[in-house]
Amino acid sequence: MRKYIIILFAAAMGLMQIGCKKDKMLSYDFGSGIAIYKKAIAAGQDSMTVSFAVKNEDVLSDTIELPIRIVGHKVNFEREVSIGVVEDETTAISSHYELLPTTIPADSYEGTLRVKVNKTESLNTKEARIKLTLKDSEYFKVGPKEQSSYLIKLNNYLTRPASWNDIRFGEYSQEKYKLIIRETGYSDFTSLHPEVLIFIVAKCRNYLTLYLQTHGEEMKAENGLPVRFP
Repeated sequence: MRKYIIILFAAAMGLMQIGCKKDKMLSYDFGSGIAIYKKAIAAGQDSMTVSFAVKNEDVLSDTIELPIRIVGHKVNFEREVSIGVVEDETTAISSHYELLPTTIPADSYEGTLRVKVNKTESLNTKEARIKLTLKDSEYFKVGPKEQSSYLIKLNNYLTRPASWNDIRFGEYSQEKYKLIIRETGYSDFTSLHPEVLIFIVAKCRNYLTLYLQTHGEEMKAENGLPVRFP
């Protein structure tokens, strides 16, 4: 009987050791990772353009916020997320941006990656690029490569927004975009109701009609062609 007890005890200890090894493996294999939640970024899932030209002239800086998520377990304390830039894909200099502290709050699976961007004179003529990247840290390992980086493009001149609507607005031009912003206040057309788009076009057409009556010729875009809406 004693022999069987010893055998059972040894077997139980063996199972406990295997269980502990499995727990360690699970803890290692499924430890907390960090990734940029690109599906929630309306401006673009791989990059965005931030143009100070569509903001009020007195706006000298802005803060870009990107959603991030963990892969793993939440904990009851705040955890810092390490971020940096991909040097060989970043043309922005220190005066263009500042990486703000980024954390995952306690008891949460989500956080916000924050970058302060600044309006500088050099952005009037040349675009600056910031290729952000997540980095391994004390608390997190970087998740999938395609969700570990994001490109922010800065300028102070008008560029075609990702939300430009060709069907409603026609061919893009800086002068047409300026007209829309000046007459309606809209610079981002993401998820706008069709009635709002109709309003934007109507306001701009009214202006162009008045311009023709006042100047005796159509308003021209930077390419020399008339500014028109479909």
